[in-house]
Amino acid sequence: MRGFKKIVLILLVIVALTLTLVACGDGDTSEDDTADVDVTYNDGTYTGESEKREFGYEFAEVTIEDGQIADIVLKRMTPEGEEVDYDEWDGQDDKPNLKQFKDDMAKEMISNQTYDVDSITTATETSEGWKAAVKEALDKAK
Repeated sequence: MRGFKKIVLILLVIVALTLTLVACGDGDTSEDDTADVDVTYNDGTYTGESEKREFGYEFAEVTIEDGQIADIVLKRMTPEGEEVDYDEWDGQDDKPNLKQFKDDMAKEMISNQTYDVDSITTATETSEGWKAAVKEALDKAK
């Protein structure tokens, strides 16, 4: 009988821990946290911006044709709102190659029909900004 009580107690502890872990999960499935892979958008050209930071922000211009992402132009902006000089961001002197990165990221977003693509390791903050800017533009296109 004593062994039976131990087994029941162990099972109750396992169930309690399992429920605790499940309850601690994110569980948030709101639209803001998920990519819009199968969404049809309204045709047109829409813009979006990332959060403005001390050294500037990211800008996106997204063109929708036939309800799908047809083109994306990504830009890195100075705090004054001017596009950065990409000749200075060519991958030399510990600076990321933003000119290549913006083109590559835009192509991937178009190919996958979503803003939710992998960030570029050597330009994480800028990549995240571009994704936020495209998301804002796509939200306007819904």
